[in-house]
Amino acid sequence: MVSKFQSTVAVVWPVAFLLQPAFSTEYITANSSTPLQNNEKCSCYVVNSGANSETPSYFQYHRFYDFRNLADRAGQYLRAPAVVDDWDAAPDLKVSQANILDSDAWNADWNIQTWSKNATEDFTLRMVNSPANIYLQQNNNSGNVGDASTYLTLRTTRGEDFQSVGEIENLQKNLMHVSMRMSARVIGDKGAVAGFFTFVDDDNESDIEILTNDPKDVIRYTNQPSADKDGNQIAAASQMKNKLPVWDEWQTHRIDWLDKDSYWYLNKDQVAASSYSVPRKPSYLVINMWSDGGSWSGNMTEGGSAEFQIQWIEMTFNTSGKVEGLTDPDPNSKRSVEHLGKRKEENCKVVCKIDDVKELGTPEIVSSSLAARVSLSWFAVVVVGLTSVCVGL
Repeated sequence: MVSKFQSTVAVVWPVAFLLQPAFSTEYITANSSTPLQNNEKCSCYVVNSGANSETPSYFQYHRFYDFRNLADRAGQYLRAPAVVDDWDAAPDLKVSQANILDSDAWNADWNIQTWSKNATEDFTLRMVNSPANIYLQQNNNSGNVGDASTYLTLRTTRGEDFQSVGEIENLQKNLMHVSMRMSARVIGDKGAVAGFFTFVDDDNESDIEILTNDPKDVIRYTNQPSADKDGNQIAAASQMKNKLPVWDEWQTHRIDWLDKDSYWYLNKDQVAASSYSVPRKPSYLVINMWSDGGSWSGNMTEGGSAEFQIQWIEMTFNTSGKVEGLTDPDPNSKRSVEHLGKRKEENCKVVCKIDDVKELGTPEIVSSSLAARVSLSWFAVVVVGLTSVCVGL
């Protein structure tokens, strides 16, 4: 089997290797406060962001998750799992392709959600997350294995009196600034929301949301909260952009969460920016496909379904605190002071880029002159409250 499931830096790991318990155990326990660094060549990663995408931002870690080549034959993943039609059973249904989506490699980085919520006056459908709504699919090119590429799917379907939905969380819960991107498309019926966002609480969340009720050239970009305590919409919070490349075709979506600004990209173009309510706490990546009958998602027709399909996810990031995130009522008491100290002592000796590289997901070293310049200033650390910011040139 020549499948790939890449959750490291600059190396394509076969599934068979990633299934070894020793790998995932080492990844989870490494230092508790910092992810395992798997690329000896790159000391840090540079991303151009900001106004006109000309300002370099620097990050210490990199992850690439590749869902494109996880089949070993054409026609292997053409059939979607059965529709979830039992509310009580939904959270306990088994995930399809458990050899991949319930493997040690998957579980080292991702958690499939099973929570539910009841209907209210404003959200008229009860909603339940189910592992059965997270699965792999494959292009229907039965005559050519090379063309039978795969992708991860998150599904939502409308039952008789409830909505079954899909959500996954990344287990790196101490992101403190990140550039994260995915290749994705959204297909299906009206009345659903596809979300790709950083989250820790309702006041620290940065979103890309695709609403299937919207025209296909419209995407929503938001820093939360989007409403005040009285429920009134905050004008600065959300931007609805139109005349974009259509979201039911493969596009590259990106969020840059920096110290004072958020930037959103579609393919290589910056399409939105905001300094309103930029997240201030360690956060994590969430991806979901959902509906609850509310005014935001809309009410899907009974028997309807929509899918959020993802070819790959890439992120480069800095961290603050423990991998498991803000688990203590007083997050300052759990800060990883030792880790911040180590970062001060290190140098960004080898700067790598993740954009405009020969092989997607494989960082490339930039000029040695830039590396030398960055080494003088890269690890100046600014600590304000919960914030740990690596300052670039």
